[in-house]
Amino acid sequence: MPGVRETDENMRTATGRKTAGGAGDTQPLRESGAAPDTPKPATVSSQARMLFLLAMWMCISIGLIMYNKWLLSYKGYRFPLAMTMTHQAFTATVAHLTCRLGFMSPPKLTFEQLKQRIAPIAFLFAASIALSNFAVSHLTVPFMQMLKASIPTFSLVIGFATGMEQYNSGLLGTVMGIGLGVMIASIGEIDFVWEGFLVAIVGLVTEAARLVLTQRLLQGQDIKFNAITGNYYTAPIAFCTLAIPFMLFELRTYQETVDLQEMGVHIFCNGLLAAMLNVSVFVVLKETSAVTYGIAGQVKDWMNILIAIPIFGNKVTFIQFVGYSIAVTGVFYYKKIRTQIGKDAKLHVEKEQQSSSKAELTPNPSEAPDARLVTAENREK
Repeated sequence: MPGVRETDENMRTATGRKTAGGAGDTQPLRESGAAPDTPKPATVSSQARMLFLLAMWMCISIGLIMYNKWLLSYKGYRFPLAMTMTHQAFTATVAHLTCRLGFMSPPKLTFEQLKQRIAPIAFLFAASIALSNFAVSHLTVPFMQMLKASIPTFSLVIGFATGMEQYNSGLLGTVMGIGLGVMIASIGEIDFVWEGFLVAIVGLVTEAARLVLTQRLLQGQDIKFNAITGNYYTAPIAFCTLAIPFMLFELRTYQETVDLQEMGVHIFCNGLLAAMLNVSVFVVLKETSAVTYGIAGQVKDWMNILIAIPIFGNKVTFIQFVGYSIAVTGVFYYKKIRTQIGKDAKLHVEKEQQSSSKAELTPNPSEAPDARLVTAENREK
């Protein structure tokens, strides 16, 4: 997916425990006080507010994707590393201003926590976005969107390989269906470019690895982020990570070909839109449930495809629609199974806690006085 990915994709820093379902269930982290997943009775005004926020988030997200594609493929700004660095610079600036002005407080982290737990995540985060930006400069937006559906498949495979996942036939079946759908969609792509396709796959594998690594590094840690406080730490590290390859591969050509008087406005607006996306994600997650956000994300994915077709003149074949429909259906059931696994694991933990509490309240028979001795003493009296 081009540009700054949504918080539920590239900023889904998760603190879930290893359960029977494994590590891939990376729900968006919330602030305390964020909307719970259990829906509450809503008034007409609250529903209208929720729809407005979802529409705002969708417009910003889709707008950023189209803007990225236009700059990279049609405006001649073929610098995916520079674009990604701009996104991270604006995102970091907004996050730090928000925290410095007291609107929210990031979790306090030690240098060791930053080095061992946050830096690896930020590194993969930067790599996945930069690779996606490079890929979208060669591929169509609809095809890139279809490929993105394969992330759960890669996440599960990596989870199995690292021992973070335990076998689950339902999950395995759904990811096989997702893989089949993506493969059918790839076969039906008219404007297929091997270079872009291979880079896209590497980027998606990197993103899947980031999700699994996030689970592994942060599980059991009392570290909770949202879309803004997470970027407070990861965006500056991601920016520095991208600086080295940018200087090696893009800087000279950038200095020779980019006219900042012409492109400066676009660079600024593109970076600002990326920062606005993260703010909109934070607001949406705070006002809605993760379930609502996930469903809206599926709708947005389809809208990305349908809007890109007339804007860029992309051709999407019937085979691709069939393949992507299979993949999206697989993603839906994948998330459904994940949710059920999470509920079962939570219920299991609660039962264990209740059993432990009952065991503590039950008197130990070995500590109780022997009834026969008491009776004998009474008789002697």
